[in-house]
Amino acid sequence: MQNAATIIVIIIAVITALSYNWIDESITIYGFRRPDIKPYEGGKCRVIEGIETCEDIVIHHRTGHAFMACGDKTIRSQVFYPPINLITDTTQLIRDTPYIYDINNDKLIPLELKNFPPEEDFLLCGMGIYEDEKNEPNKLYVFFTNHKKTGSVIEIFEHILNTNELVHLSTVKNDLIITPNDVVPVSKDEFYVTNDHGHETGFWREFGDITRRPWGNVVFHSSITNTTEIVADSIRYPNGITSNWDNSKIYVGTSAGGELLIYDRKSNNKLHLSESLFTGLSIDNISVDEQTGEIYCAATQKPLAALVYMRDRTGTAPPQPAAIIKVSNNTAEDKFYGIKYSQKIIFEDNGSILPSVSIATADRQRNVMLLGTFRGDGIARCELESLIEINWFQHVEL
Repeated sequence: MQNAATIIVIIIAVITALSYNWIDESITIYGFRRPDIKPYEGGKCRVIEGIETCEDIVIHHRTGHAFMACGDKTIRSQVFYPPINLITDTTQLIRDTPYIYDINNDKLIPLELKNFPPEEDFLLCGMGIYEDEKNEPNKLYVFFTNHKKTGSVIEIFEHILNTNELVHLSTVKNDLIITPNDVVPVSKDEFYVTNDHGHETGFWREFGDITRRPWGNVVFHSSITNTTEIVADSIRYPNGITSNWDNSKIYVGTSAGGELLIYDRKSNNKLHLSESLFTGLSIDNISVDEQTGEIYCAATQKPLAALVYMRDRTGTAPPQPAAIIKVSNNTAEDKFYGIKYSQKIIFEDNGSILPSVSIATADRQRNVMLLGTFRGDGIARCELESLIEINWFQHVEL
């Protein structure tokens, strides 16, 4: 009897401890402790108008061309957009237009789709580019997540530099790619993609959001071997994904976990989790500084309010505050105690520049940082060196 009572006490103690950690993390990530964010006043930023909802941006540094997955904010908030669980019976053909922003000439260039079926939807979310400069110096391969009404897929295009065309090569559809958010190619035929939810729609999807369940994963696909497999599992809303310069490391930002996950990529394309960096913020898309290797995480300050803003059909919901976190190699003394990375918030804004920033990507050569948004007009162009480092925290010990 005494042994049974001891076991019950231990079980209760474990449940209580786990519940406390979950509640404490949830309060932090949902922003309940966070003060109101003021308008950003620390640097030189201006809005580039003429486009909407450019949720993801990838810069091709050799040309200074920023490739952007843009769309229609009305479609995303009122008609059909699976990433926010907006699924309707609409028969409307949805055709987003990707863009190039020419950083050197401050010019927007709409990209024209070639060889893409005219009857197919093209509803964008995440994107990535692959370049083999040595063997194909004038060509890029551009990957998009496409949320068609018949099911979400990955689209692969070919782009000849300094043209305005995307030539469609292939569509990748697989039962393991169920809720794709972002994609990072590691060759012209291979990529990693985040499934941000374990369920496409319905009660369990909403339940997973509210309770921060680890039901997302990362999937690897190879058209060379015609294989698709889950290579990282049990992740809380994996959102943005990218890689380092040689694709030996894969980085994943989590919206419900508030973490930057750093994976080592193995020779068999499996992923080994080497670091989990808790930021306390809901991370959206992420990018890597080509010159320094630093990681920029776009983050939502108030994710529950951001969800309301995304789904608002009246236009009355206030724009949501955002932050940009810079993650670097730790050079402080405590690096000798195993703290490998430091993190700093370099940008905070209440939505006065852009509502709900979803991506921040830097071009150090041109002193530019570009910001995109999942629901709003335009993109922001900021002077990279003018961004003020807000020392809200220096690093988090894991």
